[in-house]
Amino acid sequence: MRITIKDIAKKMGVAPSTVSRALNKKGRIGKATRRKILRAAQEMDYHPNVNARGLATNRTGNIGIIIDKRHRPLLSSFYDRIILRVEEETGNQGYHLIFATTDGGPSPPRCVQERYVDGLILMGCDISEELILCLQKGIPIVLVDNYLDGVNSIATENIGGGYKAVEHLIELGHREIGFISEPLSDLNFRQRFEGYRLALKEHGLKYDVDLVAEGSTRPDHGYVAMKRLLERGRPSAVFAANDATAVGALRAMTEKELRAPDDIAVVGFDDGEIASHTDPPLTTARIFREKMGALAANRLMELIKNPDQPLVQIRLSTELIIRGSCGGARLR
Repeated sequence: MRITIKDIAKKMGVAPSTVSRALNKKGRIGKATRRKILRAAQEMDYHPNVNARGLATNRTGNIGIIIDKRHRPLLSSFYDRIILRVEEETGNQGYHLIFATTDGGPSPPRCVQERYVDGLILMGCDISEELILCLQKGIPIVLVDNYLDGVNSIATENIGGGYKAVEHLIELGHREIGFISEPLSDLNFRQRFEGYRLALKEHGLKYDVDLVAEGSTRPDHGYVAMKRLLERGRPSAVFAANDATAVGALRAMTEKELRAPDDIAVVGFDDGEIASHTDPPLTTARIFREKMGALAANRLMELIKNPDQPLVQIRLSTELIIRGSCGGARLR
């Protein structure tokens, strides 16, 4: 049988209105009383009745996540940890998640057209600016791993992360440092490329266009980009715009009987699950994906409660994780 607010109130010896204030974090109530009520609700396995809440508040109790189709399946993509943290944070407040995909076009997904959601988290740079601005006119939204003027967003400090990765290679003595990436039409990769160029400039190294190669959006993009780079010559180090690109680079090097870090040092970006399982393990800039998910979820829930809030745009710094692929681990 479903546990209700009245059941909790009876157990605690307080009024149902007091329990309601504690659960909804609204109204005046002592901190100690709130903690006791929340503990009792958890022990009694209380779950809010979303349908009843929706009738009272004119809300659905649903939050939508929109992502480009190319990132499916979600639980093996870059966004898996972000989504799991969003689910945890929103679930704690009684929300349910609805997933929708887009092909990059301007049409809002069905969950928005039919008003199934109270707010949206839009993940990735693949979602068109036209669609983002269209959605923002009618519903609270937060961008994740993307940035657009005038829109709430949680993203990575890509320029600084790229700079730190390349600076580490320079400190190891490398002077001919390549850059490989998926197409630079993607904002994140373009910013990491900017960090690469800035590090070269500030350390007195000349930018050489022949040391830059783009792959495609296909799964073998890193392999393709590294092959293109090796056809022009052999840099002493390579900064890959993400870990998937770095993995492809290692495969292309193996075909040429080259090994990291002895022949070419390699640094990636993301610190996904694969990074510690490559041969050698991959040095990479860690993105704090769980934190991105938590910040995005809580920001969206704030906007749902009160849409008239100042703009918030957060950039999370990265941490360079030094493993075997760059040679730096040998010096530690």
